[in-house]
Amino acid sequence: MKRLLLLSLLLSSCSFFGSHTPVPNPDPNHTHADFAVWVNGEKLDFSGAEYMSGTSTDEQTHDEVDEYLDEYLHLHDEVGYVIHRHKPGLSLLEFLQSLGVIIREIPNERICLTFPQIEEEICEEDFHYFFVYTNDPYEGYARDLRSDYLFDDIDRILITNGSETTSEDIDAMHEQWMQMTNDACLYSKTCPWRGDPPAENCIADPEVPCVLGE
Repeated sequence: MKRLLLLSLLLSSCSFFGSHTPVPNPDPNHTHADFAVWVNGEKLDFSGAEYMSGTSTDEQTHDEVDEYLDEYLHLHDEVGYVIHRHKPGLSLLEFLQSLGVIIREIPNERICLTFPQIEEEICEEDFHYFFVYTNDPYEGYARDLRSDYLFDDIDRILITNGSETTSEDIDAMHEQWMQMTNDACLYSKTCPWRGDPPAENCIADPEVPCVLGE
């Protein structure tokens, strides 16, 4: 079985924004990241209602009460590739668990993952571990998935399985990376030339309130 890797890929301002100049997020407590999950060469779909929090029922209402899988760390509005975090300190691991991803520890400091879309449990093997990458697969370095990785605003996170030592798998990861979306900046309002994001209610920890209402 190939290994499952987790790649967090933060674009440089030049490649990400092109000729535009990014602006600061007006609410740094409401951050976003693009993400995608690939298993055995197939991309998993997280756009279904079962993965959403705060379902919108009409054009005037968003983020309905009591409809959160996780109130402060979630997806919503059938957008299955942009993570919304409304409270600092919440990790990528917590986000995966909120979507129903089961993480099981096995001997020799290894782990297995079960995704809700597939029945097969993906386990670490010899030299096959879950990692967090902070750059393109061609030049990134890895960290353990269990390190409570805290993504930065407008990060791009690719979860995929393969070998970090074979050129064929690394090339496949790079191709998956090239298909990543870059809509987190839209929701964080750091790329205003792309227009306004969909309306959201201001959801925040009372101790860390929203800077600006939405």
